[in-house]
Amino acid sequence: MKRIYILATLCLIIVVSVAAAAGINAPIGVDTAKEKAQDFLNAPDATAQYQKTECLNLGEYYVFGTGDGQIYVNARTGVIERVTFDSARKDSHEIRLDQAAAEAAARAYAEEKYSGFAEKSMRLIESNLVSHGDAGSEYSYIWRERIKGVLTPNTVVVNVNPSTGEIVSYIGIQREVQCPLEPALSRDEALKVAAGQFPGIRVTGATADLSVEYTQPGVQTLTWVVTMKGEPEGDVLQGGLIVIDARAGEVLMVSPYL
Repeated sequence: MKRIYILATLCLIIVVSVAAAAGINAPIGVDTAKEKAQDFLNAPDATAQYQKTECLNLGEYYVFGTGDGQIYVNARTGVIERVTFDSARKDSHEIRLDQAAAEAAARAYAEEKYSGFAEKSMRLIESNLVSHGDAGSEYSYIWRERIKGVLTPNTVVVNVNPSTGEIVSYIGIQREVQCPLEPALSRDEALKVAAGQFPGIRVTGATADLSVEYTQPGVQTLTWVVTMKGEPEGDVLQGGLIVIDARAGEVLMVSPYL
């Protein structure tokens, strides 16, 4: 259930492709972004090939192919906010690293690549060994900043090959909080609203976290992110993930368990 919460939350933050709001800074341009991408790789023989400009809820990105994955460069700030290394996924079937060693590798990479990681109140909210079946496995570590009990958009995700210790992928999001952090809707009220999205559910467990999410292009919203589990009906899981505007009470997303 926790894994579904994290993935769905990251979808709100990162994956939803929509037109980005205009930023106060002018775009840095493809050539400058390419230089920053190659500097990030820290490999003299690495090349970054421009592929496209992509607009997400978080902003506008120049996307480069490296022959070994992709790099997303923030078009306004030049910060590398997402990178994948395809070759690092190889030979990931055998688990040679224990959880502690993999976490140490992930944390070291986060501290190197994410500005201010050590100074922020970053909390490790997920550490899992994720199986991809025949494609192998990876350790996944997710840190988010928490202020006054509220998760902010500041997020770091590092995935590690459990056999070689290589970094498979990295996400580093850093934004200033621009919305109020005081909810109008209490936790109990949020749980009641969430239960209403699944008529007849017999709740067996639920979590509710206050979280600042980009629910519209360039717009932060204080939300309740609720995961709700109910008694199964036959072999079908009941419940799912619900995202609620913590100030207006509006249901923003419902994602039932499959």
